[in-house]
Amino acid sequence: MAEIQVTLNAQALRNLVTKRSYKNKDGQDVEVQEIKFKLVEVKEAKTIFTSDKYKINKTHFACVIQTKEERDAKADTIYIGEGFTTVWNADNVQVHQAEVISPKHVVEDDLPF
Repeated sequence: MAEIQVTLNAQALRNLVTKRSYKNKDGQDVEVQEIKFKLVEVKEAKTIFTSDKYKINKTHFACVIQTKEERDAKADTIYIGEGFTTVWNADNVQVHQAEVISPKHVVEDDLPF
């Protein structure tokens, strides 16, 4: 299982809050505040911390979702955060071999039990 820790810039997020309304299954009006963004994998991970047991790689970035018009106009990407993945060193893993136990000699007889 891969786990990604994401750190977002709270100041940048305040400007991205939008409101959306909908009716729930009971027919009640519900209004939510939400922030939509993309979490994008970088082309090449960058190691930002290394120790004997693990290293931390910057593997993703978070950015504002652009409209089609913004993409066509080649507008600058607004970065709001980063994603980090921890990679544990395999050199420190201890592998234990299972002990092979031979089956005991079974005496067969004619008893039904």
